[in-house]
Formats: sequence, C-alpha cells, structure tokens
Amino acid sequence: MGRFLYMRIESYQQKHFESCMEIIQSNTPKYILPFEHLDYKNYLLRKSKTYFVFFKDNDLVACGGYGLNKTKTKAGLCWGLVHRKYHKQGYGSRSLKYRLNHIMINYPEIEIHLDTSQHTHQFFEKFGFITEQITKNGYGEGLDKYDMTLNKDSNL
Repeated sequence: MGRFLYMRIESYQQKHFESCMEIIQSNTPKYILPFEHLDYKNYLLRKSKTYFVFFKDNDLVACGGYGLNKTKTKAGLCWGLVHRKYHKQGYGSRSLKYRLNHIMINYPEIEIHLDTSQHTHQFFEKFGFITEQITKNGYGEGLDKYDMTLNKDSNL
C-alpha cells in the first residue's frame, strides 16, 4: 500500500460514455445488477453532475462522482466504479480519496453519505464510513444495501 499510484483525473465528458458503460458491465452481476445499467446510463446523460474519470496511462480504469442535496448540507457519493480487471490495485482508494477531498475543500461542513452492498462495505469502513442501516435485498435479490455515513473524526 505504500507505493504511490499515479492516475490522470479528468471531469467526465460525453466522450467517456462507452468506457464508463464498459466499467459497469465488468462489475455485473456480482457488484451491480443488470437493471441498474439504465439508471447509470441516465445519470451519465444528465447535463449537470460532478463526476470524474480516472486513467492509468490511456486506459480509463475508474469513475465516480457525488451529488449535493438542495440545501448543500449533505453530499452523496455516487457511481464509484473500478473496472473489474483493476480491482484490488489501489484505484478505488485513490478515486474515493480524490472525491472526498474534492467535497471537503468545496463544502467543508457537509455530511458525506453513500450506499453500497455487502461486497464493498468493508472497503468504505477503512476510510471512516460507518454503517447506519442495512436493507436485506435492498438493491435486488442477493444484493443487500448498506447506508453509510463518513465519521468526520476519521483521518483520510
């Protein structure tokens, strides 16, 4: 874990659409259920969003963003994905840290939330997220939903 992982980071643009769809496909069905692809596609097509793409050399290996509630008191991490062939290599950690830092710099007092599954909740716990609620089959059959909040006292 001590090695520094270089990644080029850009704001999402429409030219990244196919690569991002390939990333979600690589995580189906273990982490993402097939019916979620339409929600993701619609999210990518939205004009206004904060979403980033992460490159290893010229390969788009990860993507992720966040949204704010109307009063800007809560931020929700969304669609954080790493291509399956790049899992467990540090790209998810770098993507998460980048997004958390982006939120904290721009909205220092905000609460940060996310939802994830039983397959990845422990990853987020390493960064200070606390499980608030578990919904059995919350995403669909066999995929539980974990609602989590960042403990502000944790050190990134």
